[in-house]
Amino acid sequence: MDQWKRGNAIVTGAGSGIGAATTVELLRHGVNVIGLDVQSAKLEELANSLKDDTKNATSITEDSSQRGIFYPKTCDIIDEQAVQDVFDWVNAELGGVSVLVNNAGIIMRSSLLDGTLKDWKFFMNINVLAQCVCSREAYRSMSKNNINGHIIQINSIGGHSITPYYAHKMYNASKTAITVLCEGLRHELSLVNSKIKVTSISPGSVDNTEIFNTAKFKPSSQVVSSRPALTPEDVAAMVITTLETPPRVEIAELIVIPTGSTIQSHGNPRPVNLSDK
Repeated sequence: MDQWKRGNAIVTGAGSGIGAATTVELLRHGVNVIGLDVQSAKLEELANSLKDDTKNATSITEDSSQRGIFYPKTCDIIDEQAVQDVFDWVNAELGGVSVLVNNAGIIMRSSLLDGTLKDWKFFMNINVLAQCVCSREAYRSMSKNNINGHIIQINSIGGHSITPYYAHKMYNASKTAITVLCEGLRHELSLVNSKIKVTSISPGSVDNTEIFNTAKFKPSSQVVSSRPALTPEDVAAMVITTLETPPRVEIAELIVIPTGSTIQSHGNPRPVNLSDK
């Protein structure tokens, strides 16, 4: 992580869940973090917790003087001008962006038979188009400041498999789009001889995130109690793993699932007892 120390990372959806955990890990590794979230209260809560964490630092590895600086920025990422304003500020005040972690996303039930265009647009605006805008602005900032940076998209196994639940296929479509667009970014970057890396991290089930609150529903208790799940900290660790690669190595796709689970959901038939045959 030495190559990123004192560099600047923009993390979207930084106020909670994977975004907050990623912010904490980057700061501990000496990276400055510009945390974006539409909920200013969440950013303030995170900032306060970081202050408490700094006060309680006890070891050399927790030396607060080696930590990055946190810059909370309230920003609605579907507002293109608001996103551009943040990147302009980072360029002018901090010398450009080294890392972008596109984490913000939503999930909701929206049937293809009776869903609304409003919901579908909201899905695509946040999960796809906002990520494209942030990635474009990151490329411009990195190029302008001669930074061989890293763009990380927090994708989902839903971008590599079909969610079995009713009215979740628009979510699958949005995440599959991210899988395709990551490869598109790598293609276009190669055409301009850029050394900027692009990584898609696709977690399986993750507990303790805000994504279901946005969707205004929770998975059934039967599903939650029976499934293995990752924590936001597990995904944050994978962000660090991709950033620790040497310049010649690029992790294009990293699918991370909890032990005991699968990428594609399967039914659970009764195991066959061969001794009965």
